[in-house]
Amino acid sequence: MLLPKLPPAKPLLWLTIIALVPRLVAAVFSQGYFAHDDHFLVIEAAHSWVKGHDYNDWLPWNQGSDPTPSGHSFVYVGAHFLLFTVLDALGMEDPKALMLVVRLLHALLSLVIVRTGYRIAVRLAGEDIGWRCGLFLALFFFMAFIGVRNLFESACIPFLMLGAWQLVKRTEGPALVTALVAGLWIGMAVNIRFQILFFAAGPGLVLLFGHWRKAVSYGAGVAVSLLLFQGGIDLFIWGRPFAEICEYVGYNLANATTYFDHPWWFYLPWLAGVFIPPLSLFVFYGYLASWRKHALLWVPVFLFIAFHSWHPNKQERFILSIFPLFFTIGYCAWEKRRLVSTWWKSRPTLWTGIVRWTWGLNTVLLIGLLFTYSKRSRCEAMYLLRDVPRVTGIIMEDSRLGEAPQAPLFYLGNYTAGITYFNNDTLDQRAAVMAWEPPRRPNTVCFVGTDDLAQRRMAMERQLGRLTLIGAAEPGLVDRLVHWLNPVNRNESITVYRLDLRDAQGLAMP
Repeated sequence: MLLPKLPPAKPLLWLTIIALVPRLVAAVFSQGYFAHDDHFLVIEAAHSWVKGHDYNDWLPWNQGSDPTPSGHSFVYVGAHFLLFTVLDALGMEDPKALMLVVRLLHALLSLVIVRTGYRIAVRLAGEDIGWRCGLFLALFFFMAFIGVRNLFESACIPFLMLGAWQLVKRTEGPALVTALVAGLWIGMAVNIRFQILFFAAGPGLVLLFGHWRKAVSYGAGVAVSLLLFQGGIDLFIWGRPFAEICEYVGYNLANATTYFDHPWWFYLPWLAGVFIPPLSLFVFYGYLASWRKHALLWVPVFLFIAFHSWHPNKQERFILSIFPLFFTIGYCAWEKRRLVSTWWKSRPTLWTGIVRWTWGLNTVLLIGLLFTYSKRSRCEAMYLLRDVPRVTGIIMEDSRLGEAPQAPLFYLGNYTAGITYFNNDTLDQRAAVMAWEPPRRPNTVCFVGTDDLAQRRMAMERQLGRLTLIGAAEPGLVDRLVHWLNPVNRNESITVYRLDLRDAQGLAMP
């Protein structure tokens, strides 16, 4: 399977259409959420504000006498708050319909990555290589799936790519105005994800060597973006600018090893493998080899990777933000070298085989992810309870493994429900339930996993009262596969029961 050739006219339009198709499919079928942050720090927070609640207690007027910033940017969450406010005014209540709108908008926004990536590639390596690079950005197996998620790490990419394009759109380098615009766009990326600051420093440092006026113009653009959005929102909410980013820096310095403590080389295998070996190795080599020629793009990517490699807290998705630009730089540099290499010219069937292998495997992975309903059982368990009258509270029972997942109340549509987590079989369940006042006292139970389910159910009935089966929510195929590969990923069946709470004498309680 070889890549389609460059069309004779309007390649950018064709590329946009090619990229749009899988993203629309993902928007419709790839439901759920990828990780904790893209749901609970975005959707749950923003939607609860619309409904008059504050799910994470982020807002100062809900924190009592000594309010403290949470260390989260309100720019991206605030955009969802505005969207949900409009949809709520239009009478849209169903969480699946709301998320379909969110995913469709993100699908359209992610087209910016493909369009700007193609333009950057054309500038770096010409039309033919630019076309092939654009096809990869349009159809790489993880791009559509990630493109419709609410991850801070992916939501900032379109703005980062727009800034990168401004830096290289002129062959002689950015003019004062384009440097300013580049700074504005990259500043917007920082507003969404604070760590982009390390990327943002790169172009300024490069421009300082011989183009200090452009460096100042670029820096002014970044500063204006941050002042208008991050500073302005924090000034309105907290009475002082940059309250959230200061809290974020302080928290991460104090908790550098609280969550994960991985070695400095943790990200190198990901960069060398995410674009499907052996192509990914060639891309990695191309990036390393282009440091001098494409310094305006190379240095910011390097600084971003260097910071995340230095910081002990590492997760795979943390460097997702630079994947498209890393690929564009590396692929263009590699292809230019390959096309003039006598070694590769004498082995055309080898490269044809590599391309076929890459696109064959990529197609299989792409189709699988386009239809992946991530965290399906958690979302469907809450959605199932929407049809149950008067759900006042929920027990998440996981006494066998002791890691009950957080309940996504967005899909229940009820942020007042009391949530109790039973993570061990020695817990005094009655005392835990009775600690809640009746308006929020749990009257439903979600059993996580099927291990010893009958025994767990009978043990709860002895302490609390009769359980009546409501239904079960099953994980999706990819969820089950991920759990099988690594049981740490708690993607398991969730069985939902109604609880008829009884007192010590066996009498029904309100």
